[in-house]
Amino acid sequence: MHILTPEFLTPIADAGIKVINLHPALPGEFAGAGAIERAWEAGRKGDISRTGVMIHEVIAEVDAGEAVVVEEVKLREGETLEELEERIHGVEHGLIVEGTRRTLEKIKK
Repeated sequence: MHILTPEFLTPIADAGIKVINLHPALPGEFAGAGAIERAWEAGRKGDISRTGVMIHEVIAEVDAGEAVVVEEVKLREGETLEELEERIHGVEHGLIVEGTRRTLEKIKK
């Protein structure tokens, strides 16, 4: 896990190159490291009933770029953190392909 600095991102953006990131949370929720665990804890407390995965454009603000594709994942009562992590990773594997496809289509236009 790395945070890309504006010094790194600015020349890339100026060159018209898109950078995308996979993040195991919905837009605006649980930015940064440990997102799955934080969502699982919030679910156990009854604060949320779902989380998700997003592929987003990378900007200087961590996990705040425009979402390319998002998929919601319902939390299950009694589910362990490890079970949720496994389900999230399964969603990630498909979503990164779709997010890459959509980004490439956008670049072609």
